[in-house]
Amino acid sequence: MAVSVQTMARAEAMALPRAKAKSSRLDDQSLQKMVDKLRNDLSILEVVGVTIVPDNPLMLSVETMEGRGGPFMISVDESFLSELTDEEMHSALAHELGHVWIYTHHPYLQTERLANEIAMRVVTRASLVPVYHKVWERLGTKGDLNEFLGNGQ
Repeated sequence: MAVSVQTMARAEAMALPRAKAKSSRLDDQSLQKMVDKLRNDLSILEVVGVTIVPDNPLMLSVETMEGRGGPFMISVDESFLSELTDEEMHSALAHELGHVWIYTHHPYLQTERLANEIAMRVVTRASLVPVYHKVWERLGTKGDLNEFLGNGQ
């Protein structure tokens, strides 16, 4: 199973919020702390690791290592990580953990929208918006935020 934010590539672009300082201090250990906190907040019991990789064409992705019960591994593209603020990385990890939650609660169908609904239990819709803009910018495409995040009402 490999799921990513790349499938968000169909949405229409919206104005970017004001830029924040990018993260330069996030490493595997600090990302793992974020994942562990989010796992706890989402009541995910399965083991989920995280690693920074030199290249991930999906930017962020999660896969199971040994079957439906995990363990799971989130791979984060090193250059994409350098483009995200800490808050954006937190939101992107929450999204990936949304996929883990769905995958471990059979028989749910994997969708980006459902992964975001799970993520928005612990992060705001607004915190996911700049992540989508950065994904679409990297892909050279536009998308519809309402398709992936709901209409915000």
